[in-house]
Amino acid sequence: MKVTYHAGERFLQRVLGVYEYTKKDVINAINLIAQDIKNIVTHRQRFILPTFPNFNAIVKNNAVVTIIPK
Repeated sequence: MKVTYHAGERFLQRVLGVYEYTKKDVINAINLIAQDIKNIVTHRQRFILPTFPNFNAIVKNNAVVTIIPK
Protein backbone atom coordinates (compact mmCIF):
# COMPACT_ATOMS: atom_id res chain seq x y z
CA MET A 1 0.00 0.00 0.00
CA LYS A 2 1.35 3.43 -0.93
CA VAL A 3 1.26 6.56 1.21
CA THR A 4 0.57 9.91 -0.47
CA TYR A 5 2.38 13.18 0.18
CA HIS A 6 -0.91 14.62 1.48
CA ALA A 7 -1.15 11.83 4.05
CA GLY A 8 2.40 12.60 5.18
CA GLU A 9 1.49 16.26 5.67
CA ARG A 10 -1.68 15.43 7.59
CA PHE A 11 0.25 12.99 9.77
CA LEU A 12 2.70 15.73 10.74
CA GLN A 13 -0.10 18.20 11.42
CA ARG A 14 -2.69 16.03 13.14
CA VAL A 15 -0.67 13.32 14.86
CA LEU A 16 2.57 15.09 15.71
CA GLY A 17 1.22 18.67 15.93
CA VAL A 18 3.90 20.05 13.57
CA TYR A 19 2.75 22.86 11.27
CA GLU A 20 6.08 24.07 9.91
CA TYR A 21 7.95 21.34 8.10
CA THR A 22 10.23 20.69 5.16
CA LYS A 23 9.82 18.30 2.26
CA LYS A 24 12.29 15.98 4.01
CA ASP A 25 10.06 15.97 7.11
CA VAL A 26 7.08 14.92 4.99
CA ILE A 27 9.10 12.16 3.31
CA ASN A 28 10.19 10.92 6.75
CA ALA A 29 6.54 10.92 7.87
CA ILE A 30 5.55 8.96 4.74
CA ASN A 31 8.26 6.39 5.51
CA LEU A 32 7.09 6.17 9.14
CA ILE A 33 3.49 5.53 8.07
CA ALA A 34 4.61 2.98 5.46
CA GLN A 35 6.68 1.14 8.07
CA ASP A 36 3.75 1.18 10.50
CA ILE A 37 1.27 -0.30 8.00
CA LYS A 38 3.55 -2.66 6.06
CA ASN A 39 1.90 -5.80 7.51
CA ILE A 40 -1.70 -4.60 7.16
CA VAL A 41 -3.85 -6.23 4.51
CA THR A 42 -7.30 -4.69 4.28
CA HIS A 43 -10.00 -3.94 1.76
CA ARG A 44 -11.62 -1.32 3.96
CA GLN A 45 -11.65 2.38 3.18
CA ARG A 46 -10.34 3.27 6.64
CA PHE A 47 -8.40 1.56 9.38
CA ILE A 48 -6.77 2.45 12.68
CA LEU A 49 -3.05 3.21 12.59
CA PRO A 50 -1.37 0.49 14.70
CA THR A 51 1.11 2.78 16.49
CA PHE A 52 -1.31 5.70 16.80
CA PRO A 53 -4.70 4.17 17.75
CA ASN A 54 -6.44 7.54 18.05
CA PHE A 55 -6.08 8.12 14.30
CA ASN A 56 -7.54 6.50 11.19
CA ALA A 57 -5.89 6.13 7.80
CA ILE A 58 -8.22 6.74 4.84
CA VAL A 59 -7.52 4.53 1.81
CA LYS A 60 -8.43 5.11 -1.82
CA ASN A 61 -7.13 3.03 -4.75
CA ASN A 62 -4.75 1.10 -2.46
CA ALA A 63 -3.08 4.29 -1.19
CA VAL A 64 -3.35 6.06 2.17
CA VAL A 65 -4.65 9.48 1.14
CA THR A 66 -5.09 11.18 4.52
CA ILE A 67 -4.98 10.73 8.28
CA ILE A 68 -7.92 11.78 10.46
CA PRO A 69 -8.62 11.70 14.20
CA LYS A 70 -10.82 8.87 15.38
